[in-house]
Amino acid sequence: MSIDKGVLPLLKHTNPVYGTGERVLINGFGEVTTISDPTGVIRRLLSLLDGSRSVEEIHHDLSADFPEVTPEQVTEVLEQFDAAGFLINAGVSPEGILDDYELQRWERNINFFGSYARLGDNKYEMQSRLRDCRVSLLGLGGLGSHLLLDMAALGIGNVRAVEFDRVELSNLNRQILYRESDIGRPKLERAVERVQEFNSRITIEAVERKLSSVQDVVEAISGTDVVICVADRPKVEIVSWVNEACVRTGIPLTTGGLDTQRAVYYTIVPGETGCVQCWRRQVSTTDELSHGLLTEKTERRIGGDNAAFGPLVTMTTGFLLGELARLVTGIAPPVAAGRLMELRFGDYAMREAERWTRSEDCTVCGAPVPADAVAPVG
Repeated sequence: MSIDKGVLPLLKHTNPVYGTGERVLINGFGEVTTISDPTGVIRRLLSLLDGSRSVEEIHHDLSADFPEVTPEQVTEVLEQFDAAGFLINAGVSPEGILDDYELQRWERNINFFGSYARLGDNKYEMQSRLRDCRVSLLGLGGLGSHLLLDMAALGIGNVRAVEFDRVELSNLNRQILYRESDIGRPKLERAVERVQEFNSRITIEAVERKLSSVQDVVEAISGTDVVICVADRPKVEIVSWVNEACVRTGIPLTTGGLDTQRAVYYTIVPGETGCVQCWRRQVSTTDELSHGLLTEKTERRIGGDNAAFGPLVTMTTGFLLGELARLVTGIAPPVAAGRLMELRFGDYAMREAERWTRSEDCTVCGAPVPADAVAPVG
């Protein structure tokens, strides 16, 4: 990796420097990097990384105290610091990317993205990708009501929200967008109104519709970049419909829910990961119990859904929103791509419950996804 001449290396404020004597310690989100520095050259170099100097100027100022250091050595060390995530380019600008309102409202997001950014990145572009992306949100119940509000807080710019149900009293232990005065009213109407009061810049396309087939889902998600499915009716069929619709359209899917005492979620990226049908086939051939549960005679008995605990709802929506941010911004790969992640309430430990791969002969995703069907993310 080479560093461009116009780069102004800045040591991130999230990576403070400690240590005395012949050791330099650089803090990094719970991990500390220890560097041996018997001559003090590293400490002096770090002091020059204030974002006001080019690489050439850094070497010039460093060589005043350490004339034996070459430009190549300075570049090599800076490349190592950059690979470790310690540096950001102070020369990048939000101009033409974000306006003043966006810079203020999403300042904390931008700082977070900066912690992931490298010298060749622009942290402001990461926020703009959230603003410009188009998300299909299927369901505005316990998970969906949290997600819609949280997406507005995150800075997602465009959401197509699909819901048909009405508010019930029993919803109010977890469905945070609704009030007692809303009982009997359409969820979609109330959710959109309240979220747009919270974020006037979010565009919400409200689709009052009950999904009843693969084609229904295709029509509901077409033209968007990512699908978040938290619809749960009908319990088994909706998973298959959404899976096939996402494969057909090439749109990434992240989805999850509650299984009484555990939160679960997974992500499917058409053309890269296996789909739900791949998963079912693979687990059916390796586990006799799963094979029995997935037969036509027993599949409708799977799971109960009259237990929904607020803390698990909140954690699940956090996982899904994190996957969305990863898919859209590219700051890191999705955690749950091709695997079922679970968090059990008993110990709050995150585990991989199951993993699957893409089956070339899968009846749903085995054939290559047509190039013109793949929707770009962001």
